[in-house]
Amino acid sequence: TRVAVLEMAPARLARQAEQGDIDLAFHTTHDSPQTLHRKALFTERYVLVGRAGHPKLRRKPTLAQFCALEHVMVSPDGGGFFGVTDEALATAGASRCVVLSVPHFLYVAAVLAGSDLVAMLPERLVRGNAALQGVEAPVDVPGYEMSMLWHERSHRDPAHRWLRDFIAASV
Repeated sequence: TRVAVLEMAPARLARQAEQGDIDLAFHTTHDSPQTLHRKALFTERYVLVGRAGHPKLRRKPTLAQFCALEHVMVSPDGGGFFGVTDEALATAGASRCVVLSVPHFLYVAAVLAGSDLVAMLPERLVRGNAALQGVEAPVDVPGYEMSMLWHERSHRDPAHRWLRDFIAASV
């Protein structure tokens, strides 16, 4: 087995799978193309994250304290400053201060570890990272279910089935 990790292009996902450009994809179940087979892998929730020892994250902040913090957000399409956290805040009549937008969750860890910025991140990205700490946020941000996706052309292929089973057993 050889693995190449490619940048996610959700709008092209179904076409890439149909054309054989990709064999497997990992994407949120909610936004996955209905034409692909899927297997749910895990459910994820968001936590408020900052550097270890962050003075404002010793305990769960109030909504006002949360909104006053300087936030980093992930915008996969690039440059966005409004996401699911902001939708949840708007419902509560509040807004936060987003000062940095990055294209991937993995960029955020390095930024947070070396600053007083904070971010709402999937909990599993914080686990085991001694440079970061997470606390409950004062706003309920909906989590997501992550799925593995593949095209019908490889659905019955024994090697592909083995790989899917191996991945599913590993999460």
